[in-house]
Amino acid sequence: MKKNIRWSYLLHRYFGIALAIPMLTWCLSGVVMMYVSYPSLPEGIRLGHLSALAWGKCCIIGEASLADDTPVRRIQVEMLAGHPVLRVSPVSGSSRLIDLTDGHLVDGIDSGWARDVAAAYGPVVEIGSVTDDQWTVAGDFTSDRPLFHVLLSGEEGAELYVSSSNGKAVQFTTRRQRFWNWLGAIPHWAYFTSLRRNVSLWTEIVIWTSLAGGFLAAIGIYIGIRQFRRRPPGRWSAHRGVMLWHHVPGLIFGLFAFTWVMSGFLSMNPWGTLEGASADLDRTRVQGWVLTGGEVKRTVRNLTGMRLEPDVVSITSAPFDGSFYLIATSRDGGRWRLDATGQPASSPDIKRVATLLGASNGGSGPELIDREDAYYFGHHGEPVPLPVYRLILDDQGIRYYIDPLSGDLLRKVDADGRRYRWLQQAPHRLDFAAGLRARPTWDLVALLLLAGVTLSCGTGFYLSVRWVWRKVVTMSGKRQAYPSGRGRS
Repeated sequence: MKKNIRWSYLLHRYFGIALAIPMLTWCLSGVVMMYVSYPSLPEGIRLGHLSALAWGKCCIIGEASLADDTPVRRIQVEMLAGHPVLRVSPVSGSSRLIDLTDGHLVDGIDSGWARDVAAAYGPVVEIGSVTDDQWTVAGDFTSDRPLFHVLLSGEEGAELYVSSSNGKAVQFTTRRQRFWNWLGAIPHWAYFTSLRRNVSLWTEIVIWTSLAGGFLAAIGIYIGIRQFRRRPPGRWSAHRGVMLWHHVPGLIFGLFAFTWVMSGFLSMNPWGTLEGASADLDRTRVQGWVLTGGEVKRTVRNLTGMRLEPDVVSITSAPFDGSFYLIATSRDGGRWRLDATGQPASSPDIKRVATLLGASNGGSGPELIDREDAYYFGHHGEPVPLPVYRLILDDQGIRYYIDPLSGDLLRKVDADGRRYRWLQQAPHRLDFAAGLRARPTWDLVALLLLAGVTLSCGTGFYLSVRWVWRKVVTMSGKRQAYPSGRGRS
């Protein structure tokens, strides 16, 4: 037993020396991330900066711009630099951009068009081009590279990124976000550009560092409990000074340190542990439609001269049960469903969605809900669309959340999804229940727990530095006492 505890002390000490800085960094950066998230450009914000569709200039599409037999996954009509354009996402291959004023295929976006896009966000100061940088290094931007990087005037120091392939604004940052993210998300995720470019290396580093941190916390809990049980009568700990402040907070908050580190480990979905099944096949079953280039051209021509609400800024394909539909969206988020001729259409039969997804085999619903539940919710600053239909297949243990206007699947939660929700999201972000998620309750609980874990990690960092320093001083003294390099015989 004494040998086991000795090994536990040694492992905790040396793992602590190696991981003291990452553990302390995770705690401090976690506080920053509570209030400043990683930059993004939500779709609602992007739509709010688009011009209303100019139907007088629309909609001509050339025969040569899209082959009739091309399988198409999605289409979208929007304004781009004063031109109505059609964005086509084929089932395979790269996306295409067609200018609907004359029907020609646009071969990339030039800086002039990118400048016009950016002007909707503010006066343009400077425009350049980047392949990637700190704010666009993620794989989400791969199809948009190279990106136009636009500096905007104003006190916020805003910067906008525009896709060179389709002309969409894809990222937006402010000076405040950039500053605080260097103290928040970037160190917390090890999200440094040079490292993040190598996805496999970055993934392995985060996974193994998190796993090692969980091991360090687990050993610390074991040692802390053992020391507590052997404490002198009437005292919390046998230690004094800094060791006391490491032992007692570690004993109280060690479990939270362990769950935070291990839930961070699970966020990387190591080795496909909680990957879950994709919703793509389910979505295809609901849509029941493979759009072709010929059908796209007929649909676009039907839009010519269409009269909708004056502030419609986007029209997107939304096939359902073998028929083709469109969703028109206004600048303020209003939405309408249209048929293939551009005429208003009624909402989809949600019971039909349930049948297509296998609800006849058992289940409850579909039920229209107007509030979040345990598996469909937004975190702070990340709202989810409501209301939605919820369909629960009891025999399969699957939940679907369905857009009531388009019939599209917004979220699928299977057995792995439920495990991920309770093993990763709940402990890592304190998303156990709506009441705990609500502010300021969430802030008070999270800050209290983070303060305790930070104190434990901070004292551990100090003890590690002190121990290493003493070793260095000791070794330096021995070298001075024995310049020949030989010790005492």
